[in-house]
Amino acid sequence: MKSVVTIGRSSSCDIIIPNDKVSREHARISIVGGQYVYEDVGKNGSVIGGRVIHGDRVSIAAGTEILLAGKVPLPWSQVYSMLPLKGVNPYEGETINYNMNSNRQEISYIKEDSIAIGWGILAFLIPIAGWIMYFVWKDDYPRKASQANTIAWVGFVVNIITTIVSI
Repeated sequence: MKSVVTIGRSSSCDIIIPNDKVSREHARISIVGGQYVYEDVGKNGSVIGGRVIHGDRVSIAAGTEILLAGKVPLPWSQVYSMLPLKGVNPYEGETINYNMNSNRQEISYIKEDSIAIGWGILAFLIPIAGWIMYFVWKDDYPRKASQANTIAWVGFVVNIITTIVSI
């Protein structure tokens, strides 16, 4: 039995998807802690339950809707045949012992988001600190105040751009 199933358009992959949008090796699926883990390794990303992931590794419920490169559905029947989860195959009508809601797909991220949280806090504090320094220095040190004001506005604009890009 395999421990990892590779998915892509290359003939060396376990599941071959003949589509130009799908990378040569687009994804890997493994079982960790009794749950399927999907790892996106392709160039065009994947969509899991309506959420775009790129280069991420996520725990997923069996049968979760996954679109490779945002367009091609993952063939779960092939995944089940190569990487069965304790012999349970939903396509054979057996009961799945997962918390799976057909209206809402649960995605739990394996990798920590501490870097993203730290960046968010820092990005929020830079403009505030710049404007505080501006008002403290504006009378006594006009040159420093001007530089602090510039840093604050640059930080503010960068925050807006990153917010727009991340949406």
